Amino acid sequence: MKRFFKVFSLLAFVAFFAACNKDDGSSVEPPRDYAEQYAVEKVDIENYLKEHYIASVDEDFNVTIEEIPDGGDQVSIWDQTEYELLAKDVNLAGVNFELYYLVLRQGVNEQPTRADRVRVAYRGFRLDGTQFDSDPFPQDNISLITYVNGWHEIIPLFKTGVYIDEPDSPNPAEFEDYGAGIMFLPSAYGYYNNVRTGIPAYNPLVFSFKLYDLQFVDSDGDGILSKYETDNGIDIRDFDSDGDGAPDYLDIDDDNDGYSTRLEITIPDTDEVYDFEDIPTCDGGTVKKHLDASCF
Repeated sequence: MKRFFKVFSLLAFVAFFAACNKDDGSSVEPPRDYAEQYAVEKVDIENYLKEHYIASVDEDFNVTIEEIPDGGDQVSIWDQTEYELLAKDVNLAGVNFELYYLVLRQGVNEQPTRADRVRVAYRGFRLDGTQFDSDPFPQDNISLITYVNGWHEIIPLFKTGVYIDEPDSPNPAEFEDYGAGIMFLPSAYGYYNNVRTGIPAYNPLVFSFKLYDLQFVDSDGDGILSKYETDNGIDIRDFDSDGDGAPDYLDIDDDNDGYSTRLEITIPDTDEVYDFEDIPTCDGGTVKKHLDASCF
């Protein structure tokens, strides 16, 4: 039975990392060393932030970024303080990266995990200003894993908005107080050596975005939403309670005891599972029963 669980987890990993991006690639260039390539792109991204300014942000958080002209006195993105410029430290293939992003508005509702489905309006462009993609009016929640890796890191730092649909109002339904920002991604967190429509290989990318809505997902079908398959703010990708190499959100046996998590959290004499907060501990236990290998 344990072998079955591990096979399931392996397949889930394969499915997760093989998920296609929204834009199909047309060709692939030979891969370069991550550290060497990032060293070049980090300079390019930081120069962009120091040589461009935020020309406008309208009431719907549509952003215009322009280059500072020679002799211009505009305050650069790097130096301005109206919108906080932050950097998230991440690691890929043993290389440390900084992903710069601007918080235009944090949002007021819920935060997704990298496994959830999100409704995001966005515009994507290169450092030279060329726009390669946009979706200003998204109609559906789409799995976050179908977007480039940089989205998995930055979008979960923001919160969704509130859906407003007033009965008998002539105004259309809309989202208010949603999170909005801009991310500046090295190519390793974009398409790297893949050539895409409008995007050469090894090209840093900029995305302005608005996080309207989300749908929480149970990635491994074990009866527990992925957002709960972690602890103390740890990224779900990094939380592996039984140390078997599969994060809990992709592992159907979270304590590696040979019994599925879903079986362990099923309410006795029913086919229903406990709500997460109601999952019991075993007698004398200190953690929920599906995480306690000594208990079934």
